[in-house]
Amino acid sequence: MLDIVKGWIASYDLIRPGSRILAACSGGPDSLALVHMLNSIKEEYSFSLAVAHVNHMFRPEAAGEAEYVAAFSAGLGLVCHVTAIDVAAYAAANKLSSQQAGRLLRYQYLRSVAAGWGGARIATGHHRDDQVETVLLNLLRGAGSGGLRGMQPENGDIIRPLLAVSRRDIEAYCTDRGLKPRYDSSNYKTNYLRNRVRLKLLPTLEADYNPAIRDALWRLSELAGDEYEYLSQEAAKLWGTVATAGDRVAIDGKALAGLHKALQRELIRQAIEKKRGDLTGISYGHVEKLLIMALTGTVGSVLTLPGGLTAQKTYNGLELLSNALDLKPAPFTGGFKPGEVAVPGATVVNGMKILAEMITGSPSSQGPSTAIFDLEQLRLPLVVRTRQPGDRFRPLGLGGSKKLKEFFIDNKIPEIQRDFIPLIADQQEIIWVAGYRQSEHGKVSANTQKKLQLSISNGRMFKYE
Repeated sequence: MLDIVKGWIASYDLIRPGSRILAACSGGPDSLALVHMLNSIKEEYSFSLAVAHVNHMFRPEAAGEAEYVAAFSAGLGLVCHVTAIDVAAYAAANKLSSQQAGRLLRYQYLRSVAAGWGGARIATGHHRDDQVETVLLNLLRGAGSGGLRGMQPENGDIIRPLLAVSRRDIEAYCTDRGLKPRYDSSNYKTNYLRNRVRLKLLPTLEADYNPAIRDALWRLSELAGDEYEYLSQEAAKLWGTVATAGDRVAIDGKALAGLHKALQRELIRQAIEKKRGDLTGISYGHVEKLLIMALTGTVGSVLTLPGGLTAQKTYNGLELLSNALDLKPAPFTGGFKPGEVAVPGATVVNGMKILAEMITGSPSSQGPSTAIFDLEQLRLPLVVRTRQPGDRFRPLGLGGSKKLKEFFIDNKIPEIQRDFIPLIADQQEIIWVAGYRQSEHGKVSANTQKKLQLSISNGRMFKYE
């Protein structure tokens, strides 16, 4: 079995010379064999090894298991980090299942120890039968190829050196070397779904449907994994063209429509992962809703996703934002005389700075955040506000007026954002839709004697594309 493990390690380059490996050990046969095997090859592979154990405080025997792992590690000359965490209390406080809470807290501790040891990699004792159970569980949940590939040999800071060997092989290894693992009684309780799959469903499938079901599920994981990897690589090539990442992750709806459905879904998943960091809680249903929104949704429509993520339909496609607050800036509620803009001077409105300057030559800056006016044509004071019912606007160069709503539609400004576009007006009419266009009213001519330059420093608050 050791040769199989070494071949697996070599195939996926799981352990590199000079690296540090922190082995997670519960005291069961899988993790005990993991520690023993890694210890036996650490000189050959030139890596450092340490052990970590988490007492979840679920069972009376848990404290004894922690002592056993510490003693076993010491017998091999290995440092063992041990902690006890009240997982049940954490689960109750955070409305999680005991398994969810245990996994979360266990990996938090493992990563804290690994970080304190110079960024060590964490080795777990997951094996071939664990992979078969995972694939079957994901199949029951309706997973796609990403879920059917199961666990990976390497996943970020986690490595799985035993993934190619079976539970039976591991137990035989323990027997042959005189190892005496501890057995977790909770592994035999059928109130947990994974236990029911292992203890009931898989034996039934083997006995009544396919004696080689484990091999079939293992093959499925390999085939699905290869196909998923290819699809993921093809979708990754589309970043920078079909999709772009920044403060907002944007997907071009027209370009998306020309892709195969499988690539569309994968690009949506990658977009979520880029913005959120993971896909926890994201289901097939979420991905399909986002696809419909991107391809045929109503401009301005919004979908809230798990993990504080919000999607909105734009004229060009779809945008993903960290939270709903990013959909629009805060309303203008300034702490100065309501709505008035100092001329000349600087006016700050909820983090947006409006600078009014008298100039004689060319503008100091150009772009959507700057506008130039003939001061003598304006009726002061100027005010900054948002749209009001019945607003009209005379866009520079149009030669007439139109409803502000029509101007917003023509410029493809989503409905959800229109109430937050800053408008600068004098005592007669709107002179500037900030970030888009200034008005005919107050335009500079050859006879202009006094030029007023207005600029707004926080362009994100008013320019949407």
